[in-house]
Amino acid sequence: MTQMILEGMALPEASFDKYACWEDVLSVKVEMITGRMVTEVRGKVWKAKWAYDYLDNETTRSILSVLRSGSPIQAAVLPDNSDRMISGRFLAESVTPPTFLISDGGEPVWHGLAFTLREVNPHD
Repeated sequence: MTQMILEGMALPEASFDKYACWEDVLSVKVEMITGRMVTEVRGKVWKAKWAYDYLDNETTRSILSVLRSGSPIQAAVLPDNSDRMISGRFLAESVTPPTFLISDGGEPVWHGLAFTLREVNPHD
């Protein structure tokens, strides 16, 4: 089952609690001059996290290239409240870099790549 597509590249299916996609409230806490605190709600954004244990070199480099670009990422994600993917523009909120696991026939195998994406603009 496809859970996430980054810039047209379908990522391998993450299993065993390594994928989640949820709707989060985008808000800001503001302290007023009087000292009272208020929360300004600006809308809802989708957040998605993905992690994978063992990836080949080509897949790892392709994913990292997208995540490290610093630009908004066109992505489709599978939310926890639907059977249909939703698409939008996302930013990489956090990236856990992979570590070198082993060399397989002269090609690196990477371990532990993980990241969280956040939708750029709130939706209704």
